[in-house]
Amino acid sequence: MSASEKQTGTAKTARNPIKIVPLQQRLRKPEWIRVKPGSGSGYNDVKRILRENQLHTVCEEASCPNIGECFSKGTATFMILGDVCTRRCPFCDVAHGKPQPPDAGEPENLARSIGLLKL
Repeated sequence: MSASEKQTGTAKTARNPIKIVPLQQRLRKPEWIRVKPGSGSGYNDVKRILRENQLHTVCEEASCPNIGECFSKGTATFMILGDVCTRRCPFCDVAHGKPQPPDAGEPENLARSIGLLKL
């Protein structure tokens, strides 16, 4: 594995001193607790603006189950300096690894996106 490659899942947490023991059997969640996938114009607008400006959010990178609700309301938590985290928190789904060099256009893209989203 190269130093700049993203690590996810067990590869990310392999060196953690605290080991996560998977459940033997997954229990099915009740229907009322299930989150519906994001949709609607607000959700699609946020996704489009993020893609056009090459931005990353904790919401997407961490596979947040509430992303549909937040994006639909025009709310997003931005990740700056790329989509890789330097920590290996076992509870978080954000990829771990060595970050790429900073994008010189990121500050401008972020400011433009915040203006477009009216955050």
